[in-house]
Amino acid sequence: MRERKRAAFNSVYAVLLSFLLLFIINPLSAFAQEDEASPKAGKHLYKHYCAVCHGFTGKGNGPNADNLGDVHPTDLTSEAVDKLEDEEIYEVIEGGGAAIDISYYMPPWGSILSSEQINDIVAYIRTLSEANGREISDVVRFADVRREGDDKCLMCHSQEQNLLRPIAPNIGHEGSKLRKEWLRGFLKEPELLRPVGFMPFSKSKMPNFYFTDAEVDALVAYLMTLKDEGIDPNILAGWDAGDPAEIEKGKIYFVEDYACDGCHKRSSDGDGGTVGPELSSAVERIRPEWMFYWLKNPQRMRPDTPMPNFDIPDEKIRSLLSYLYGSGGNAAMARAVSMDEPLDEKQLEKGKKIVESKNCQGCHLIDSYNSQSGPLRDE
Repeated sequence: MRERKRAAFNSVYAVLLSFLLLFIINPLSAFAQEDEASPKAGKHLYKHYCAVCHGFTGKGNGPNADNLGDVHPTDLTSEAVDKLEDEEIYEVIEGGGAAIDISYYMPPWGSILSSEQINDIVAYIRTLSEANGREISDVVRFADVRREGDDKCLMCHSQEQNLLRPIAPNIGHEGSKLRKEWLRGFLKEPELLRPVGFMPFSKSKMPNFYFTDAEVDALVAYLMTLKDEGIDPNILAGWDAGDPAEIEKGKIYFVEDYACDGCHKRSSDGDGGTVGPELSSAVERIRPEWMFYWLKNPQRMRPDTPMPNFDIPDEKIRSLLSYLYGSGGNAAMARAVSMDEPLDEKQLEKGKKIVESKNCQGCHLIDSYNSQSGPLRDE
């Protein structure tokens, strides 16, 4: 018995010693299997950030592919991509097209995605080619299965018991973000703001609840009290939205430096992408001070947004805002927002009860967190 115990101990000791020696020789190799890139995780990230241009199958045929002028998204299933080293694909995702002198319509994702996440996307892209292709299992939603008829209800009613992510914006910041006049009109007659949906490909749209004028007034009064304390309403003090020189600089930044037209139209009848909201209606909807913080760091406002973070300097943000708010008939949108109205407690309580009775939290977060303090939040 004693000999068997000694033999067992020696075996365990030998394994531990081997592992220790391996770790000393190459610390990373001891955990290499745990750090291996995950194509399944990469698929989730790819669908959220990449598929709108490159397509679900990677063939460069996403819904936004035809909105990039003479540029066409790379066919990720092609032999040319298959021959690239992993490091080369990683470099494009991390630094964007401009980093390696290809199309600047390919945005940089390095400030949003971790090295591990980029490696996961690279691993998934490797599965897209005919040579390496294999199906990566994923959660199945009715919206992915059914292709005919009215699929709007399927955005909420899925095979999952609970939504993994909200399918509509956080409404805990409306008082810092939206103009009351726009919000009143939207609640009376909701419209689709993002052609591909709040979450890419969800096509989620606010239903029409046919609110009365009194109900709208109560909802607006309540929602305007929900604020992001990180938004300084005076951040644009002294900003001259109508300065022609700033408008011209903003136009250059919009079209050339940051290729904003790859994802946005600037007017409803103009050219541009359909990933994000059309921007002439956005300036009617959003207060300029909130837009300042959004351009500065979108992930502070909404951690899961597919909007790239370009790390834009403050002075360039002001120029971009001049181009958006101070030109093309939008000059009135740059005026100072109206002061808060006196609070009517009964009306506020009525608005809060409407939010609860309509189960707004079934689609929306209601979280008035300070977006500019602490680490980025997971939503």
